[in-house]
Amino acid sequence: MINSTLGQDEVIVKQNSKKPWLKIIIISLGIVGGIFWVFPTISQWVDGVQRVDPETITRSTVIRGTLIRDIAVNGKLVAANAPTLYSSEAGQVTLLVKPGDTIKKGAIVASILSPELQSMIKQATAKLESLKIDARRSELRDQESQLDLEQVLDSARVRLDASNRELKRAELSFEKQVVSQLYLVSKRDDKLESELLFKHAQKRVELAKKRLEFENQTRILSVKSQQLIVDELQRRVELLNIRTPVDGVVGNWLVQKKERVSGSQALMTIVDLSQYEAELNVPEFYADDLGLGLAVQMKISGKPLIGKVISISPEVKNSQVMVRVSVDDFSDIQLRQNQRLNARIEFEKKDNVLMVKRGGFQASHGGQAAYVIDGDAAYLTPITIGSQSVEFIEITSGLNAGDNIIISSTEKFDSHSSILLN
Repeated sequence: MINSTLGQDEVIVKQNSKKPWLKIIIISLGIVGGIFWVFPTISQWVDGVQRVDPETITRSTVIRGTLIRDIAVNGKLVAANAPTLYSSEAGQVTLLVKPGDTIKKGAIVASILSPELQSMIKQATAKLESLKIDARRSELRDQESQLDLEQVLDSARVRLDASNRELKRAELSFEKQVVSQLYLVSKRDDKLESELLFKHAQKRVELAKKRLEFENQTRILSVKSQQLIVDELQRRVELLNIRTPVDGVVGNWLVQKKERVSGSQALMTIVDLSQYEAELNVPEFYADDLGLGLAVQMKISGKPLIGKVISISPEVKNSQVMVRVSVDDFSDIQLRQNQRLNARIEFEKKDNVLMVKRGGFQASHGGQAAYVIDGDAAYLTPITIGSQSVEFIEITSGLNAGDNIIISSTEKFDSHSSILLN
């Protein structure tokens, strides 16, 4: 039986280090290095301030001036009057001018050979002559009929006159008791019969005259109707020679020489160089701001032009609205059809307003806040904005003239209320 472990224990005597100051120095250096290492991180974490390199931001000063709310767009120059000439009839076309030729109003630029139309006008002319001859023949026949009726009327008049004389003679004889009363009555009946025949002859002549007049009008109308057909065909023949409606330059051929064309087929374009317009493509977003009469500043080959909006398309194509602009005073500039141009449409002009240059800072806070620079720091400040132009934004509240703000994107630090620029 073992009573205790005293026999197994051994006392170890602690020996003092000969260099205690070395450990103290090493520990002190470690503590100081750790402090320098973690102090910036702890400092930023404690006070919530982020440091930003000033070279990575864009600054701008709030100024007071005139704000022109406008938009920059592209477009092309077109002739205000550029008619397209069409064929009037089906046939073989002959082009008499070439693209680029200068022509005067009324000049013949193309002709069409249409044998069908030529045949139609010959037939119509022959029918017109036939109707005229028939009208003359009928007129002679009507005159003969009228002469016969007048002869009957004259005979009835002569017979009436004779009856009147016989009746007077009978009345005188009856007064002298030379003839009987029955004879006198018979003469009176003869006179009455002659009067009736004369009246009927008169009415027949009058009716015949009216009938002949109606028939003559019918023949005249037939001749006039056929004359209108001939005139229309002659007009169509004249249109076979296609004339230019304006002074200008021949644009493009839309058919080839001696090509067989159909009716109303496009043949060529004529460009009137005396007046130009601009066709601008405006984004759909600005459609509600557009209006007739808006001022437009354009540049063609580095030279400025002034114009006004004269028409706005009612439809949207490819998210664009077509706008036509008048072009004024271009006498000193050589313009060409479909020439490209840059333009600025002025929607609104405000004088004496606070404004700052546009930038990416709008997207970070939706235009409701901006970082105002004060020395080496920048502070997030609530603002409100108004109208916007291509270059500037109107500041309605929150900033003063002379303030410097960050206008570049603040996405990397927009969660901080303040930042340090170092």
